Amino acid sequence: RLAASRAPWPSWEFKQEQDQFSFCNHTMLGDIREEFVADGTPYSTVDGHKQTLECAAIWEGSTLVIERCGPQGRFREERSIDEKGQLHFKLQGMEEKSIAWGRTFKRKGT
Repeated sequence: RLAASRAPWPSWEFKQEQDQFSFCNHTMLGDIREEFVADGTPYSTVDGHKQTLECAAIWEGSTLVIERCGPQGRFREERSIDEKGQLHFKLQGMEEKSIAWGRTFKRKGT
């Protein structure tokens, strides 16, 4: 626990060209990469627990929505950027009686 409490906070790198995305989460255990097109095409990715997730990404207005299915069940991620340039992230379970969690991120240096 002590080592984990002293570890640096993970950082994210996002690249976007039209509907083509590349995410890289830099963690203390290594990089987690994900590449996809936000057009509803199914794709697979591996999470930080080395589990395969079946996913599909679409746009709902100006919000990027990724629906995922894996060993923990089905869930939905939403990402949008507000007028201040802050990234809003929401994670919502898609099973009955699911909970939601969200967070707002600011760019480094702003």
